[in-house]
Amino acid sequence: MTVAPPFVLFGTAHLWTLVLIAAVALLLPLAVRRLAPAAVTPVGLMLAALLLGQEAVDVALQLRQFGPSVQLLPLHLCTLAVFVTAWMLVTHSPRVFEVAYFWALAGTTQALLTPDLRAGFPAPAYLFFFAGHGLVVVGVLYATLALGLRPYPMSILRVAFITLALAAVVFGVNLALGTNFLYLMAKPAGASLLDWFGPWPWYWLGLVGVALVSFLLLYAPFFLLDTWRRRFAGANA
Repeated sequence: MTVAPPFVLFGTAHLWTLVLIAAVALLLPLAVRRLAPAAVTPVGLMLAALLLGQEAVDVALQLRQFGPSVQLLPLHLCTLAVFVTAWMLVTHSPRVFEVAYFWALAGTTQALLTPDLRAGFPAPAYLFFFAGHGLVVVGVLYATLALGLRPYPMSILRVAFITLALAAVVFGVNLALGTNFLYLMAKPAGASLLDWFGPWPWYWLGLVGVALVSFLLLYAPFFLLDTWRRRFAGANA
């Protein structure tokens, strides 16, 4: 039996995986919209099926290997993002999209850059981690570029409130079960952004600050686009 090499942060396999995810996330929606506009909705449904399918297979493999565990509860932000993104791709709901958009591009991208992994390519844990997280980013950019969904100013407040409410609930679950969902009880074992924000629980403040700044930066392209359109419309009135 071949043993997978240890995961190397920003090693060759990690970098090529990130490039592949970025390429699919950008090229797929642009290609579908330009070359096969009638397939925009079916391709979105296919992405939703892939998201749910990989999650189901991953859970089944973990159950087979480790047995039932509270660790399999879908309470990590990236796992929740899988279900929210699939829901959004099926319903095209603007309210669901805004949650998926900020969670995926502010949270899931951080997980892709600094994954909490020990085994590298081609270990199943590696493949499922990047398949699940990568498909979330692909799904959100597909909804943005192919389906035409977008966030609005109030989206930032709504998603911030939802995220803080979720964190409060999950903190209670962590206390009751001795878990570490959302990394509220301890930092990831590997290197991560949280390492810059001090010990527990003070890194929570840094995490909230980074989330808010990330939300604003992620909304900035739409703010600039709206500003440009208003100016252009005014100049041609």
